[in-house]
Amino acid sequence: MENLDKAARFEEAINGAADAEISALLDAAGEKAKKTVASADEEFLEEGYKFVTGETKRVKNGIDREVSRKSFESSKEIFAHRNKCIEEFFGRAAEEIIGYTKTDAYKESLKDILLKIQGERPFEDDCVIYVKESDKEEAGKLYPKLSVRADRNITLGGASVFYPSDSIYIDKTYDNSFERQKAEF
Repeated sequence: MENLDKAARFEEAINGAADAEISALLDAAGEKAKKTVASADEEFLEEGYKFVTGETKRVKNGIDREVSRKSFESSKEIFAHRNKCIEEFFGRAAEEIIGYTKTDAYKESLKDILLKIQGERPFEDDCVIYVKESDKEEAGKLYPKLSVRADRNITLGGASVFYPSDSIYIDKTYDNSFERQKAEF
């Protein structure tokens, strides 16, 4: 019996040592599993953060592009509307000027324009006065000794004078003033 007791105690000791070793291995495996899970959680969280950050940037960039595009389109529409209004305004103004050039008051204005040019620089024998076609006769009456020519670029009225000897051109046309005003508008 003593051998049986010894064998039983030996078996108990071996089983106890095995149980202790198994328990230690299980504890170590559990710790390793926890560390692995924690590391995997950290990696997952980091990957998730990177993904969310990237998607946020992508969505924000998309929204910024859309806002920029819409802003540009509305600016374009506003600019087009502004240009249309300006063209309509200046179109009506041009019509009024053309209507004015058919009056006797305009004939006096044309005379004053030519006097103003002559005041800036006296007319010379070789000067050429340029007017619109319908003003050619009137300017010819005012300055019969000078060359008076129709200029197809003068559509509203006024006059310009060219001094060939000095290559000087003085422009007092309504067209030139009108275009300057339109550009400044």
